[in-house]
Amino acid sequence: MSLPKFVPVAHMGHDAPWLQIRTVAEVRERRAYIKTNKPEHERPLRLKLLKTVKEPLPTKLAKAYAAWTEVYAAWVKADAARAEVDAALVKASAAWVKADAAWGRAIVSREGVAFHKKVCGCAWTPKKPDILLQLAT
Repeated sequence: MSLPKFVPVAHMGHDAPWLQIRTVAEVRERRAYIKTNKPEHERPLRLKLLKTVKEPLPTKLAKAYAAWTEVYAAWVKADAARAEVDAALVKASAAWVKADAAWGRAIVSREGVAFHKKVCGCAWTPKKPDILLQLAT
């Protein structure tokens, strides 16, 4: 699995921090959005300020950027593992529902009722499952 290419980008949007980490595709999509959806008189300034930062980042920013990309890669790997676990959980849950239903049918079957009578001997039956009714007799 390959990760998307991330870049530091300036002024992705006016309501966000001035410098963000975005994919090249996100920057391309933002430019297209500005060209078609923003007021015409704002477009030149918005397009001029929205740019991929090519200059080397200062040390503090470079370290934070490196940490961000490293953690993002770990997150992608963990998210893929979570998706596999979720799929296995769905499959196991469906199997459990079937097994639990089969168990419920088995314990009220003729054989299950006979086994209950052998090991317990109380008045329980599938038609009269409330064992406390025995106190009334």
